[in-house]
Amino acid sequence: MTPKELSLTPELKAELLGNRRDRFEADIGPLPSGLGGWLARVADRASNHADRRDLPFHPALEAMLPDGALLADLHADTLLWGVDPWRRRESGHTDLPRLFDARVGLQVFGGPTWTPLPMKNSEQALCVSCESIDQSNALFPSELIDRARRSRGVMRRRRAYRLAERFQDMLQADATGRLRPIYTPNDLNGLRTTAMTPESAPLGVMLSLEGLHWVEPDASLRAIEAEINLLKAAGYRMIAPTHRFSNGLGGSSEDCHGRKGLTDAGRNALTLCFNAGIAVDLAHAAPAMIRDAAGVALNQPGGPRPLIVSHAGVRAAHRQARNLRDADIRLVASTGGVIGVGVWWEAIGFELKDSFEIKIDRIVDAFASALAALRHPDFAEEMVDRYGHYDPYEHLAIGSDFDGAVSTPFDVSGLSWLLAALAARLEKDGAPLFPADKLRLLAGENSRRTLKRAMGGKFSRERPGGDDHAANDTPARSPAAAPSASA
Repeated sequence: MTPKELSLTPELKAELLGNRRDRFEADIGPLPSGLGGWLARVADRASNHADRRDLPFHPALEAMLPDGALLADLHADTLLWGVDPWRRRESGHTDLPRLFDARVGLQVFGGPTWTPLPMKNSEQALCVSCESIDQSNALFPSELIDRARRSRGVMRRRRAYRLAERFQDMLQADATGRLRPIYTPNDLNGLRTTAMTPESAPLGVMLSLEGLHWVEPDASLRAIEAEINLLKAAGYRMIAPTHRFSNGLGGSSEDCHGRKGLTDAGRNALTLCFNAGIAVDLAHAAPAMIRDAAGVALNQPGGPRPLIVSHAGVRAAHRQARNLRDADIRLVASTGGVIGVGVWWEAIGFELKDSFEIKIDRIVDAFASALAALRHPDFAEEMVDRYGHYDPYEHLAIGSDFDGAVSTPFDVSGLSWLLAALAARLEKDGAPLFPADKLRLLAGENSRRTLKRAMGGKFSRERPGGDDHAANDTPARSPAAAPSASA
């Protein structure tokens, strides 16, 4: 399913993947057949919880958007667990049958290659260190007994390509053409909307990676370029340089040993991703790294390149180390980028014992807080100066983190219920905070537009909402540094 000009040769696949595993099974290597898959299913049931599953599509949303809207989710870790995505399962948050039922039109499948167990630092605060136990070893058990795979760099690199192979397996199993892999900007056109049946338009699926942990801070430009090209050849179209701890490219928002900015290798990696048409995800980036990344993105030769935060919480709604500050939100938006607001309890801050309604209300609070940061008048003026137009609603999206070892109020069937709750939230004057035209942007159009530009669409000197608004000939300024964004 990968485009021919980007395909991996059989020899290269063998080098990157090692021995072929069973389709849709967790890595099993020399272990007894089926054991890897069983371990993954047990881990999935223990790690991914939803209060409600298989909800009907919300009737209020159907009435509000009778012509339908693209429904997009920027992050789900479903492929990490080695389960068959074509089979409806009782555990977890999403699979293809449930995505079809929920009327989703675009799903980004992400996956980490290294997930250390959180630990307490000297101040007794939870943080993450690469020195801690890697929880994802349970999903790749053969590496624990295969000495040839014990090098951390080799293991993490190989895991990235195993996740890519699971994505390709999912596509190969599509006998009826209901999926469309997203490799180019044009692939994002004509996806299913909430008013369409699964047979009338495809579900777009994209592959994303969390953490280039095997790239060293002193890696040469040529070496980094080779890694980016190989990942693109394997099907990746979104890459997060870091995950839950800092690495050779930059700082993580949860790292125990300092939350630094981009390294020189990280700056090179971002520029190479921009040139390759790969979206850059800052979901786990430290504030210093977000600031540095915005500076790189804004100063690209062809004009600003949009950054993406695929899944995150909002610190104004819930003070948690990883959640985005107002300044972080504005920095991402300043590039024409988009923020995917999550739905899991650590990001949102609801209590697990809270009612379903209270939990959804807290998620709406996070969206409202992000919107408030984007509405700041000084930032709005700055954006108009840069792009000639600014709409704060154009920078919000959904980034669920489904199947990311998280607890949520609902599985994927609840996305329509979330949108209905957003539609019901009112301004102080009684007007809808998220009217129908803005809800349509948040539901999926912002994700589609931003990914198009990130993958090689028209970014040059173009304001963030250029696809949705009348032409404007006002030239944008090209800043020498990232905006203040701290207003």
